[in-house]
Amino acid sequence: MSVLPSHERSSHHVESVGVPSQITNHVYHTNPFASALARDALLSHAYRIYDAPASPLPSGLSPAPTGPPINPSSPGHAYTTQLLPLLIALRTLHPHHLPTLLLFSCVLYAVGDFNGSLTLNSEILHIDPNYVEAMSNIGTTLKAMGRSQEAEAWWWKAIRLRPVYWDAIDNLLGALCLPSDGGSSGQLLQPRYEDALFVCEFVQSQVLNANGELLTDIPPAQRHRVQNILYTNGSLRYVLDRPDSRSSAISLHLKALDLLMRPSKLRGDSEVYNAVDVIVSICVAGLLASAGPNTPLASELARALGISDSSRFSSRMLEQSFNVLDAVHNAGPRLIDTLLRMGGGLLPMTLLLPDQVSRLPSLLFASYAGVLPGLCDKPIQDDPEIVPPPDAPHARRMTSTVLLTLARIFQQASTTSHLTLSIKGTPVRASTSLVLLFYYLALAILPSPATCNNMGIILSTVSVSTVTTDSHGQQEVVNGQVLARAYYRKGLVQDNSHPHLLTNLGSLLKDQGKIDEAIQIYAKAIQAKPDFDVALANMGNAIKDMGRPQESIAFYRRAVAANPNFHEAVCGLANALSAVCDWRGRGGIPGEGQLDEEGRMIASFPEGWMNKVIEICNEQLLVGYSYGVGVIQAHSSLKQWLGTLETAFGRPFRRGQRKRWMKMFQRFFTSFDRQEKRMNEGGTIIKLMEFVTRITQWRWYIDAYGQQAYASPHNPPIPVYEHLDDYEVQKYWRPRIPALGTPPVPSVLPFHTFTYPLSSRTTRLISYRNALRISYLTLTQSWLPAHVYPPPPPLPDKLKVGYVSNDLNNHPLAHLMQSVFGFHDKTKFQVYVYATSQSDGSQYRQKIEEESQHFLDVSNWSTREIVERIVMDGIHLLVNLGGYTKGARNDIFAARPAPIQLQSMGFAGTLAAGWCDYLVSDVICCPPDTCAWDRWRARREKGDETSHHFVELDIETHADFEADPESLSEDWMYTEHMIYMPHTFFVTDHKQSVEISTPAESSSTSTVWDEEQDRRSLMRQKVFPHVDGDAFIFANFNQLYKIDPLILASWLRILAHVPKSILWLLRFPPAGEDHITRTAELWAGPEVASRVVFTDVAPKDEHLRRTRVADLVLDTVDCSAHTIAADVLWAGTPIITWPKYRTKMCSRVGASIACATGFGDHMVVDSLEEYEARAIRYAQSVSYEVIQDDSGETRRRGKGDLMELRRNLYLGRKDMPLFDTVRWTRNLEKGLAEAWRRWITGTCFEPYDEWEACDGPEKKSGSIWVKDERQ
Repeated sequence: MSVLPSHERSSHHVESVGVPSQITNHVYHTNPFASALARDALLSHAYRIYDAPASPLPSGLSPAPTGPPINPSSPGHAYTTQLLPLLIALRTLHPHHLPTLLLFSCVLYAVGDFNGSLTLNSEILHIDPNYVEAMSNIGTTLKAMGRSQEAEAWWWKAIRLRPVYWDAIDNLLGALCLPSDGGSSGQLLQPRYEDALFVCEFVQSQVLNANGELLTDIPPAQRHRVQNILYTNGSLRYVLDRPDSRSSAISLHLKALDLLMRPSKLRGDSEVYNAVDVIVSICVAGLLASAGPNTPLASELARALGISDSSRFSSRMLEQSFNVLDAVHNAGPRLIDTLLRMGGGLLPMTLLLPDQVSRLPSLLFASYAGVLPGLCDKPIQDDPEIVPPPDAPHARRMTSTVLLTLARIFQQASTTSHLTLSIKGTPVRASTSLVLLFYYLALAILPSPATCNNMGIILSTVSVSTVTTDSHGQQEVVNGQVLARAYYRKGLVQDNSHPHLLTNLGSLLKDQGKIDEAIQIYAKAIQAKPDFDVALANMGNAIKDMGRPQESIAFYRRAVAANPNFHEAVCGLANALSAVCDWRGRGGIPGEGQLDEEGRMIASFPEGWMNKVIEICNEQLLVGYSYGVGVIQAHSSLKQWLGTLETAFGRPFRRGQRKRWMKMFQRFFTSFDRQEKRMNEGGTIIKLMEFVTRITQWRWYIDAYGQQAYASPHNPPIPVYEHLDDYEVQKYWRPRIPALGTPPVPSVLPFHTFTYPLSSRTTRLISYRNALRISYLTLTQSWLPAHVYPPPPPLPDKLKVGYVSNDLNNHPLAHLMQSVFGFHDKTKFQVYVYATSQSDGSQYRQKIEEESQHFLDVSNWSTREIVERIVMDGIHLLVNLGGYTKGARNDIFAARPAPIQLQSMGFAGTLAAGWCDYLVSDVICCPPDTCAWDRWRARREKGDETSHHFVELDIETHADFEADPESLSEDWMYTEHMIYMPHTFFVTDHKQSVEISTPAESSSTSTVWDEEQDRRSLMRQKVFPHVDGDAFIFANFNQLYKIDPLILASWLRILAHVPKSILWLLRFPPAGEDHITRTAELWAGPEVASRVVFTDVAPKDEHLRRTRVADLVLDTVDCSAHTIAADVLWAGTPIITWPKYRTKMCSRVGASIACATGFGDHMVVDSLEEYEARAIRYAQSVSYEVIQDDSGETRRRGKGDLMELRRNLYLGRKDMPLFDTVRWTRNLEKGLAEAWRRWITGTCFEPYDEWEACDGPEKKSGSIWVKDERQ
């Protein structure tokens, strides 16, 4: 309901001019309330009662209190006992006073007398037919009575009479956009957005011209109302999703901003500022804050702004003695060209501290004392006597809302290159840097915790770093994470219990390794909002990362209870339950037994949590096909794409090559369902850009150094990076990935696929989607040079190999590789080791640091600094020792600082990445038919289609630049070429680092073996003092997450067949013991379950000594033993392992390690049945005899097939390839040298000219088959 606004309520007082005083005195004397003065005083009092805060505000009311609020005990009671008698009296005395009648009608509406309200409003219109307030109130009343069509007609009538009557406009738009039947049910009807759009268009046409300028005088305090019309118009267009909806919405939103960005009374064209001018000004100011005065960047910006004297340009602007907004407004297109050049085709990233953002209004609107110009009649600086306008919360809120909406539109559009913002006639692509500028201004105008939160989320993904000047004039190094934390903290100053701010701050701290702090912050978020699913799941993640998975489960369960569709929580819960072997309700895949809520194995339990994980993976992978749709066509024409590729190769394509490339590209210039065809267009363009980068880098090497693998010692070449010029920058330009936005990734991490029952394709795609995200986040960084990184120069008879690892401390990787770095042949290799984690002071770290030729601790370096150091070091081959493990720095490899990049040891699976060329492997772990390039050759030899989908589709990947992981095939896994090591890819260091009992030189092998049996007996008694000496000890020393229901059931069956036996497991983690014991009792009964024995995890040295106690190690199958397999075999303890999955490297590592002993046939099986039969046979083969030695002491000596195998393993370990680290290193060097030869000759690029013309081993296989050092 509408009453008169407070500023109009006194305007209806009428003086009694011309009335004889005696008549007036008579009236006053007769009834003192009959005077106009008394009437207005009483009406004012009535307004105060009506506007009291405790009163329920009727729908449509826009109250404006005129004095201190009144707080009646009951609003309805106050209306009935106070307002109605007063208004009845006033109406009796002043029957034609319209404000009295209008308020009377509102009170009747409030107390539910709708008919009475309609009657009074009709009386008003009888007195004044154009009284729009009454029309609007009739509409509101009719709406409440369920007569919506009539209500809309009355509102329309009011709007047509007064197009700036905001109450009627609000009511009509509300009825059209959020309609209900108006009755007691409140049932929602279908919104009528088209009709609402017509209302906005009508109002807009009445108050604004085509340029967005006001046609009528609207007070500055009401301009936010016009902003709202433009904003609603744009939002409706966006919702209606018309062909030009986004561009129209953006245009209207910008017009809404323009209303308050320019003065209400212009003094000429020079002041026609607009929102885009302000956005660009923020970018310029931010760049200058980071550049500082008298720098090349400041001078370049000054020139672009047309300022000849740039000596104090930067400092003047920051001191607010320079009107940057005016300079930007009057600058020509040169400014935008300069900014785009700085940002590599996008606006450069601007990083501003919160205090810098708070000073933006004073900097941008200095002439208006930091107030939005549209709220001022003229610049305040022109007249010192002018008082700045009062705070305008509605205008600031509306302006901030529009800015945030534009930020979201451009943020969402960052997943495609279609959307641009026109700046001075130049289309500027959507990007994170552009989005941040809108956020900065929104926060400057209206600080809010929600805006701080959103800014922190965006900034946390920005890896750019810069130096900026704070409010005290001090320079400070900032990056995305530093700023994200600053904005989270700023938001918490306003609301210290904001759950989203607390949760995101906690996540930021967790990512920085400050897990204890993160947990404290998460706890505050959960206290503020106990059912906040994100905070609960993040708390679970943090606790699990601290090695306490059992404690994390409760938080995951609460998160899932709060939101059953929260994928991260469901997957986190599944991972935590798996880590402690709590399989109740697990479900599973058909054919392998599924577990119900009690943990019983049944035929089918499809609602299990593992089934949900699989369902989530499939759903998220499908959603990924919407990524980058249309980007290839939007980015370049077909001819331009082919030109880009031919430029990269430095030659035109042959007819067949050109035809295949055209076929590949043409599909993206037609309309088809990407999801139906499983076509990841965004992924395709990222892979393509990586391929072009790699080819360009190779061509640069050939142009600079020729096809020489090694330089002449008498005339070494000068590195190209020492004499770069504009010509080379242009010739070897870096292809830029369009503004696609960050690629989506599944909730399941690549490392977790090791133990989940996922298909080969799903496993491959999880790695691939993560690779795409890493590539995009790296290759869109503004610090990347305009050219590809220059290739390293050849050296005389040497190659430079670099290793990058986060695990060069007391970690299994360092245990295994600690001697490799020093064992390299220094006459043929220079070795550089880049450690991305700080030293823990362990013996492993010290040994690596001491023995490496070049060791660099880069743990505190930025990605840019590490990458540029690798380039300057001239690394030829860069080895990734991390892969998708925790803390790995794959972003370094995504920048492509070295010509050849390979993965070894750290991650037993495919990276499916354009930044990984080779995987160091062996034929057992990665059979050739599971590798894409070998399958490609096989199909090519048969004359079949050689696309990498390997299935017949209407649309396929017809270009051969890289295997496409999106292939529907389940038969292959690896996109990388292989470096096949002759024995095993797995390197060990036991011979060098493990204490060995050295027998006397005259000792026979039988004596050595007898001494080992004695040591074993003593250790067995120490570890299991209460276990009978004849009991057979099965063991598994893996972390418990590797155990799955299928293998535990197998172990229990083995125990049942070998009554006098135990199964030795580790409390790894401790919480797993109870769950495994409970499951064993449920499945096999208490007697068998009692023979599952747990011990604590031992330190490394103790662990290596006590592994000899086990008689036989039973390997896990989904993810086999890796380091553990080498440990037990070094101790002479046999292992039984089943490489269950042909395409799953992690399940085959145990077999690879076992075969490298020379006794693989005795330990590797082909089925679960053979696994159990051999374990039982080995156990039954063992017998002991007690003998007396010469001193009279009794000794136990074992016999049987297993003991013979054990003897052979122990006595032959020093000569086995598995433990020959020097031999392994020499074999790796052969593979590296061959990879370098193929890159130099260009024969690694199938199926292009150099490869077609060659007749070397690469013609038959894209993999490198290393011949053993001793062959």
